[in-house]
Amino acid sequence: MSVYIDTLTFFWAIIILFLYSNWYVKGPNTIAGLGLAAIAVYLIAQSGWSVAFLLGDVWGRDFSNYMWFVFNSIVLSTLTYLWYTRDK
Repeated sequence: MSVYIDTLTFFWAIIILFLYSNWYVKGPNTIAGLGLAAIAVYLIAQSGWSVAFLLGDVWGRDFSNYMWFVFNSIVLSTLTYLWYTRDK
């Protein structure tokens, strides 16, 4: 069941990647850049983890866990930035 949910979010991220890259090209800003970075890292982490899981690759699993850490850091940085600039 988890594979199906991961596939849905993976395709969702691909669609959003196109939307954010278009937004960034039209007028670079912090939110568009952080969103684009988060989506790119998510796609790497999710696809890498899934492949490593299916192949039983320990190194790939560990690398993907580091990528998840980067993804989580970008998301939390974006939320912090949005909170900090909420009234400005």
